[in-house]
Amino acid sequence: MEYFDVVDKNDKPTGQLTSKVGAHSDNVLHRCVAVYVFDKEGKLVVQNHKKSGLLDHSVGGHVSTGEDYAIAARREGDEELGLIGEKLEEVCTSLYSDENFAPGMQKYGYYHMFGIYECHPSADWKFVPNDEVEQVVPMELAEVVRLMNETPGKFTPGFINTMAKYLEIKQLPYTLDMANIRKNWGKTR
Repeated sequence: MEYFDVVDKNDKPTGQLTSKVGAHSDNVLHRCVAVYVFDKEGKLVVQNHKKSGLLDHSVGGHVSTGEDYAIAARREGDEELGLIGEKLEEVCTSLYSDENFAPGMQKYGYYHMFGIYECHPSADWKFVPNDEVEQVVPMELAEVVRLMNETPGKFTPGFINTMAKYLEIKQLPYTLDMANIRKNWGKTR
């Protein structure tokens, strides 16, 4: 079983450990990584999450005990999209993410502390379906933002939260209406 460090809202480990199921069922704050991968045409590679069916980060996963964000991003990138040897650039770390958009509809409470990374793989990189990820969809970033605003229930809440921060940090000309997205996430699923 994989264990994660429980962290506080300042992203400091509390000394407690939790499992994935325990972290989510007990509403425990723990670390995750998200990697935004852009293909050679500049499109964002969006993952079709095989368990939930929702659109998700190019790469996403939990930070195991003893790992830092960079190590976890590298491991998850290699496992999910075969980004072996590709350069990952840190966008930010310690992003608090309350992902309880529709508490009555969501099985667990999700509270993550994210590290966000970006990757522009070499021209010869190609996604190969695997045990972790069956399907990805290359999408224009503007289209992802438009769909998040119009049909937020098609996306994981974590992806929406990290996208809002990504757009802010990169100073891109797109905005997410987070109040409307949170209000409508469960209705547009």
